Amino acid sequence: MSAQDTRTPRSRHDRGYKFLFASKKIFLDLLRCFVRRGWVDRIENEDDLEPVNKSYVLPDFSGKEADVVYKVRLKGRTVFFLLLELQSDVDFLMPLRLLLYEAEILRDWLKGVPKRMRRRKGLQMPAIVPLVLYNGKQPWTAARRYREVVEGAQDFGEELLDFGYVLIDVNRYGEEELLRLANAIGAAFYLDRTVEDTAELVERLRKVLELLKRMSVEEQARLVQWIRYVVVERLGKPEREAVAAAIEAAKEGEVGTMITNIERSIERIKRRLRAEARAEGRAEGLAEGKRALAKKLLMRGMAVEEVAELTELSIDEVSRLQQES
Repeated sequence: MSAQDTRTPRSRHDRGYKFLFASKKIFLDLLRCFVRRGWVDRIENEDDLEPVNKSYVLPDFSGKEADVVYKVRLKGRTVFFLLLELQSDVDFLMPLRLLLYEAEILRDWLKGVPKRMRRRKGLQMPAIVPLVLYNGKQPWTAARRYREVVEGAQDFGEELLDFGYVLIDVNRYGEEELLRLANAIGAAFYLDRTVEDTAELVERLRKVLELLKRMSVEEQARLVQWIRYVVVERLGKPEREAVAAAIEAAKEGEVGTMITNIERSIERIKRRLRAEARAEGRAEGLAEGKRALAKKLLMRGMAVEEVAELTELSIDEVSRLQQES
């Protein structure tokens, strides 16, 4: 993705994760590492996962569509769907959105059921398990169950529709916990967590590159592209251009060369950031010294204009210092 890419951060976030989860291995790692449910243990391998390459668009939500859908087979030949929604902000309509997505998935499933089968008493519908992956800075405060958004739900019993969803909150997991996973989804979550500044993000990127060397070729390729789509755009302009250039400099498929290029760029960026920090510290020290001298001169009765000339501070700032004294 170039620096001129006009896609929004939300769009980049969603597209980046969709690209990651197109890998059945990475999606299975997501389930095994972050979804604590018994049915996850019954998924034997990647062959039990089948991506559903259809778009379930909801016209009621201005073209919103389900992000990631997988068909899953468990031991015992049980088949169900996993619906994963990607969120960068809190959506209080999430229970309703998920309900409508589920209805669209079932509507599509029913089209594939022969009419003679639809009339049979024993026909069973597949389960749909909704997941929400959230990377926002604010706590997730939307309702976690459908009944919570239904007016007067307390007046009804089991006849009222209800379901919950699994929330995967990226910022809830600790950094060391994510790094210990040593896989693509743990590394992506580690990079996707909220950071204070460019220096912190660059340091995280350096740590992830160490993990990247131990991943499979497929994980390496997808994670590098995810970094390119999502992380690079969060860097400051000089850092963004340097890391993007490092990625582009390697030929397609040469992940090892990409890693080396990025590592070199990061080291150059870190040296520059350290130099800027030292210069900023010296400048701050110099400015503080000028203010201290100005206060002393003012206390001796020197005029504001003279103090400003001697200290090279503005007249307005010297006037403020006089009022503080």
